[in-house]
Amino acid sequence: MPYRLLLYPLYFVVLLGALPTDAFTETVLVRSGDNLQTALNAAQPGDTILLEAGATFRGNFTLPVKSGNQFITVRSSAPDSKLPGPGRRMTPAYAAQLPKIESPNTSPALHTVHGAHHWRLQFLHFLPTHLGYGDIIRIGDGSSAQNLLSQVPHHIELDRVLVHGHPLYGQKRGIALNGRDITIKNSYVADIKAAGAEAQAICGWNGPGPFTIENNYLEAAGENFMLGGSDPAIPNLVTSDVTVRYNHMSRPMAWKEPIIPTPGALTAKAAAGGALAAGTHTYRVIARRPVGSGTTGRSTASAETTATVAAGGAVGLSWSGVAGATEYRLHVRRPDGSQVYWTTTSPSFTDTGAGGTAGASPIGPGDRWVVKNIFELKNARRVLVEYNVFENNWLHGQPGYAILFTPRNQDGKCTWCVVEDVVFQYNMVRNSSAGVNLTGYDTLNTSLQTRNITIRHNLFYGLTSTLGGNGWFMLIGDQPRGIVVDHNTIDADGTAILYVHGGTAASPRQILGFQFTNNAVRHSAYGINGAHFAWGTGILDGYFPGATVNGNWMQGGTAARYPSGNHFSGTFASAFVDLASRDYRAAAGGILAGRATDGTNIGADVPTLLPALQRVLDGHAEGLTTSRPTTPSNLRVIVK
Repeated sequence: MPYRLLLYPLYFVVLLGALPTDAFTETVLVRSGDNLQTALNAAQPGDTILLEAGATFRGNFTLPVKSGNQFITVRSSAPDSKLPGPGRRMTPAYAAQLPKIESPNTSPALHTVHGAHHWRLQFLHFLPTHLGYGDIIRIGDGSSAQNLLSQVPHHIELDRVLVHGHPLYGQKRGIALNGRDITIKNSYVADIKAAGAEAQAICGWNGPGPFTIENNYLEAAGENFMLGGSDPAIPNLVTSDVTVRYNHMSRPMAWKEPIIPTPGALTAKAAAGGALAAGTHTYRVIARRPVGSGTTGRSTASAETTATVAAGGAVGLSWSGVAGATEYRLHVRRPDGSQVYWTTTSPSFTDTGAGGTAGASPIGPGDRWVVKNIFELKNARRVLVEYNVFENNWLHGQPGYAILFTPRNQDGKCTWCVVEDVVFQYNMVRNSSAGVNLTGYDTLNTSLQTRNITIRHNLFYGLTSTLGGNGWFMLIGDQPRGIVVDHNTIDADGTAILYVHGGTAASPRQILGFQFTNNAVRHSAYGINGAHFAWGTGILDGYFPGATVNGNWMQGGTAARYPSGNHFSGTFASAFVDLASRDYRAAAGGILAGRATDGTNIGADVPTLLPALQRVLDGHAEGLTTSRPTTPSNLRVIVK
């Protein structure tokens, strides 16, 4: 049973009569083997539930509705001295100090009931669900069961928690975010990945906001953070007032490779005692294992190995085993061209000519975790995205853009879906096959128009076609309005700075209120380019009537192709302090220095940006963050 802690000085007893009854709080210790749900059900506003450090609590726990507006805190019993302090990001190094919460099945380890509110979760370790199905933590309900604002949970905080998918099976989603007044900060979400489906570290689609996502490490394959993706069940809901800052959103580059390694050292030796036809038999082997959510993945097929036998012969085969593989499929192509395979659990097999299932060896690479983008807004309003690091994105499930502002009426029922009033500033986007994809309307279903997107003082580098995409900074089209791209430094190897699309040559879907100012970027072959018109002024006149394109350094471009007030001379390396070491500060006295329209340097404010982003990478956001004040509470002494 849970234990009430009697840790308070005796002088508190003297004050008991002077305190209102509803102001008292308790601290309850829940040990390994105790019933955590009982403690959650019994907790009152202001209480603290301490879970024994290192203990594992298995179940599908719910946060119930409580009265009042004081937070109930659920946290590790470990002393604060053994845990990261305020503004310090949780890491796996602290795992031994954290109680573990684990689902025994495919349902979430923790979820809220309708209307639950004022819960604070700290210093907890959430483990994956069975085979990585569904959500680990579910805040709110993304289904049609939550169709009223009154049902939405609110005032939920996750602070310094670990959330882990399975290293082999991954996880569909770390945190489902369908509430109001939700804060996720200083936390670490990793190994969120899926094969044959997209996976998100944090995703919300049926909650109104506001949300604060601050100083987290978010690691996922499909999308690290996304709003939208399914139509909200609450009518006219647009997730609003969202702050995303000081986060490190990444994924391992190893996820670019097939999930399961290729078996090696396949050998084939002719032997007697079989029923094979005379001739050369050609073999390949693949490894297989579950990769989550009921999916079995395969490796790339091994290199071919042959054995030539006389009539009535056999072939003994062996290969190096693959860690984690649950079975192998050995494929053979007979001398007459027919193909069969066998399934075996051991890395050896004897082909006597008997049995087998008809089927050719698979071609192409083995199954991979589905990678799409890093940050995506499909239905969101008033979003501030600042001082984040976004990295490691490549062509796979999508064309490879890291950042997406693309309204989506996903299921045809959200005609009000929109992306508007977004500020994306002081971020770093690096090592991606392309930069930003921005569209005005949903391309398949009715949506509202994307409006008022500001992209300023960001550093984009390592945008490269070597990761499979086009290496462009921006793809823009289908008539967004009020797009401002100002003071960015962009190092990309694609053939264009941006490419615009939509409509026809006779009736292009024009983009009004477009500003492209004070950016430092390689021009490459086509610079500002697009469909139907010639690059440069042809595109600007056709797609961007009344646009402001001024104060940019488009290195290597042709001045005659652009409005006056832009700059083109010099080399890219000479513009910066040290391009080879990725020091993108403007070189003193160089082409960028003091030449922006506002009298500052062209490009991003890198001297301001880089020190803050180093702290983001280190996970030390104290002093950068604005923390909510802790609700004051009194303590009650329980005498037994």
